[in-house]
Amino acid sequence: MDRGDILSGAAFSAVLRSAIAFVVVLVVFGWAALAYIEHSLITELGDDVQQRWNIIASEHEDEEEGQLEAAIATVSRTTTGGHHAVALFEAADTLVVGNILTRPEGSGLQVGPLDHAGVTPDDITHEYVYFAGPVDENTLVVGLRLDLLYHTKILVFRALTLSGFLILLTMLSVGYLLSAKSLRRLKEIETALSKTSEGDMTVRIPENGGTTQIDRIARQLNQHLERLSRMVATTRNTAAAAAHDLKSPLGRAYLALGKAMERVDQGADPTEALGDTQDELETMRVIFDSYLQLSRIEAAGEERMSDRVDLAVLTADLVETFALIAEDEGQTMTFEEDAAQDHAIMGDAQMLQQMVVNLLQNAVTHGREGNLITVRLRRAGGRVLFKVADKGPGIPEASRARVFEPFHRLDPSRSKPGNGLGLALVRAIAEKHNGHVALSDNHPGLIVEVTLPASGG
Repeated sequence: MDRGDILSGAAFSAVLRSAIAFVVVLVVFGWAALAYIEHSLITELGDDVQQRWNIIASEHEDEEEGQLEAAIATVSRTTTGGHHAVALFEAADTLVVGNILTRPEGSGLQVGPLDHAGVTPDDITHEYVYFAGPVDENTLVVGLRLDLLYHTKILVFRALTLSGFLILLTMLSVGYLLSAKSLRRLKEIETALSKTSEGDMTVRIPENGGTTQIDRIARQLNQHLERLSRMVATTRNTAAAAAHDLKSPLGRAYLALGKAMERVDQGADPTEALGDTQDELETMRVIFDSYLQLSRIEAAGEERMSDRVDLAVLTADLVETFALIAEDEGQTMTFEEDAAQDHAIMGDAQMLQQMVVNLLQNAVTHGREGNLITVRLRRAGGRVLFKVADKGPGIPEASRARVFEPFHRLDPSRSKPGNGLGLALVRAIAEKHNGHVALSDNHPGLIVEVTLPASGG
């Protein structure tokens, strides 16, 4: 797997952008945190320094002359390393006693460098927080070096840098793994589509049950590949079945025309032979019209699916018509519905009428005398269930999948009337309306159930 493809993947790119945003936020937050820490520590150290100054100044206000200098000298000797600063300066800025060599400018609480006698070049900082104020005619300076502040800032900086690095590394690692996983899925999709374009209609994209966008796209592509495979297989079978169905009427029409020509040559009436020819041509026309209708249904756009069709009203009218036809054939057809439910469907009224007609016609055509045909319509949640049950010969379970293929007929001799497009049209219409068709056994007979989404469901 090309690493460059992984790094340019959408998952890694998204994580990388998030990582950049995280670094920016971390820098801003770190700067704000360090500024807050510096302000807080300087405030606390300033209070400490001022208290030290007050203690030294107050304790020696009433002492004898020279006691203050001695105390400062003691403090200077006992505090080594340049961490503490204390000194007493005369009015002329001359050092009287202490470890600060040069009197700092200004008075009050200050932050800045001090000329400390104990400071070395290796010290972390020469910055102090100090307080300078008058004691009699002199100036007392007390200060603390900002070692704590700089050590704290260094620790905080290191902690932020280390945690930021670990988080950034984790984010990029996760992004890399997610991008690699996504790329593998995309490679699987690409491989499946390549094999399909080469003619392998059995290939499918492996499904892992995931819920990512790629997994959902893979499932949708598998549905499209399944439909494409079925269409290709249907096209191949249709070509052979159509040729078989057209061969017989074409041959009979050819013989009937020959017979008509003979009768003309003999001076006899060719009307009967021409009538037979017309019947055979009509059979071929019906086959062509049915196949063209199937093609138009499969290619119909969404603009035709905007009508609100009450399936109960449509079915009741058609059942009333076909009940008379069934009665002529010695059969019985009844219609059952739940009148309290709404059986409206959003779709094309003409297509839905064709679907119901085909199902009722099949039940009558393939039924025997005494056949009982029951048409039921009910609502289940957001779906409308349309069911046609008969007591006819039924369809063997092994053949139920193939009866939806155009021109496929259970009678190999094709001696019974029909062109094998009835159920193919039913399935095409149901799928065009986002529904599906299921066949089951009626013991004896067949149950055809069409499930369609209800209007507003």
